Amino acid sequence: MAHLGDVFAGPAELLGIEPEELAGVLLEVIPSVTQRGMFVWQNFTEQVFPPGGGGWPRSGFSDVAQAIAEALNWLMSQGLVIYEPEQTGEWMRLTRRAQSIKTKVDWQAYRKGGALPVALLQPHLAEKVHHLFVRGDHDIAVFQAFKEVEVGVRTACGYSDALVGRALMQKAFAIHDGPLRNMEIIASEREAEVFLFAGAIGHAKNPTSHRDVALDRDEAARLIVFASHLLAIVETRPLR
Repeated sequence: MAHLGDVFAGPAELLGIEPEELAGVLLEVIPSVTQRGMFVWQNFTEQVFPPGGGGWPRSGFSDVAQAIAEALNWLMSQGLVIYEPEQTGEWMRLTRRAQSIKTKVDWQAYRKGGALPVALLQPHLAEKVHHLFVRGDHDIAVFQAFKEVEVGVRTACGYSDALVGRALMQKAFAIHDGPLRNMEIIASEREAEVFLFAGAIGHAKNPTSHRDVALDRDEAARLIVFASHLLAIVETRPLR
């Protein structure tokens, strides 16, 4: 079992990483500090600032305690740590979700997947892209998301597979006769929807379908959420 003093040589090393990274270390350390499956934040500081003396210089105690508290707070916000429901005070325990994270590989997969707010996506879209995103295939995940938008528009309008990309969007949302046009808004706003959908396909789907595109995790997540927004418009729009 990991020990906080084995992971970090001293306060400077612990304080040099982000709360999310320290949270991953605490998940590894928790088994070494639990009592009947429970722990308190002091269990971590006692590993490196033993009550009997020794360990790290006491001058670093306050900063280390705050960093540990921040990391625990992050774990709580992610639903990985909860207060023990059958105890009073500050006793905590791992959630069932956290108990499924057993290795560094599991943790990295969780961190990567956590950047994509799956709850905001349509279930069928999440099913198509989440595993790609977690795997690190960000450009493929974005391509798949916008492909779902394209397929959704084509299916809603009953068009053939031959109609694709910007031409598909321009016909589907044409301001005077497009099946997906919104007649409750003025013509200039209907025109803006044409540009929105056609531009989105040109910006996000076409490049990823023709070549390797270097997308970082956060940029890919934003684009996938945008694709979900477009798909929601299509799925809730009555045909004209």
